[in-house]
Amino acid sequence: MAEPYQASNGNMSEPKEEHQKKLMAFLAEIPQVGGPEVKSGTPALKTPFKQPDIDALKDKLTTDPRFKKYTGWEHKGLLEKWLVDRTTTCNEFCQKCALAMGYTSQEGVGRFDIADRLNGRGLGHVWVPADSGATPQFGDIFRLYEASPDHNRVPLNHMAVSLSVSGTDWYTVESGQGGPSKGYDAILRKKKTWKPSSLRGWVSMKALLNAEKPLPYWLGGWWEIEEGPYDTYYYYFAAGGKVTYTTIRPVSITSPPVAAPVVGNFVIKGMFGLDISWQSADVAESLTVVVQEQKNRRYVMEGKTAKGFKLTATRLLTKDAFG
Repeated sequence: MAEPYQASNGNMSEPKEEHQKKLMAFLAEIPQVGGPEVKSGTPALKTPFKQPDIDALKDKLTTDPRFKKYTGWEHKGLLEKWLVDRTTTCNEFCQKCALAMGYTSQEGVGRFDIADRLNGRGLGHVWVPADSGATPQFGDIFRLYEASPDHNRVPLNHMAVSLSVSGTDWYTVESGQGGPSKGYDAILRKKKTWKPSSLRGWVSMKALLNAEKPLPYWLGGWWEIEEGPYDTYYYYFAAGGKVTYTTIRPVSITSPPVAAPVVGNFVIKGMFGLDISWQSADVAESLTVVVQEQKNRRYVMEGKTAKGFKLTATRLLTKDAFG
């Protein structure tokens, strides 16, 4: 029997949130669990191959219109992409699903550095770590990562959409189910075991769609602050102009603090500066970005307190591979 999603009692469960209903309608053309793949097209052309091999098939290459709808890719374009890299279409599929649910930001959700990116926008609360004890809801976008190779002989770096968790059964819908090793890519509804060791976490789409206006990409999340030569603090910048600090290094740098002893507010100045005022006896501070190395994932701010003490801030980021 087809099983697109199930409630914990084993009965079929209709999504109740508006964004979930939109996604269910959007996914209607993807066969249910146990059904056939939605392939990128034909014919399959397994690597190794070269551009002349693709050119020789130009009159025979076809694209499944459903695959293009859900990923934006045509079969020929994927074959040509695989001459350069071995990545599939999981990220593009996740972004299409997010847009179908009402997400309007130009900032992509389908990206391997999603946890850091959400933190960087002050939206760390919408990322749910795998060890949180929670389970993803219908439409939440999850990330898997393992250093060991997958069937395409590259480290497992994957994103997909959760439909439901029922006991030990996890129902999902995923693109990137093919790749160079098969000669085509594909979308498939799946039933797998909850929860795999490779699960890093997921985006709560309900929280994301109801989030406050995000921060500039360089600011949000955890920073390590050195004040003068001796003192070290950890600041967390969140959307809404709120900042907290603690003297204890955060256990998880992809999650906001559960509680922090000191709370303050900040105002962004110009393109790359900010002023901080604390709701305590701590003095005001000013900081300015002095290093932005997106490729190396390194961000540094410098500044001073109102009493003239020098501040150096380094952004804390995860170390997972991002492909």
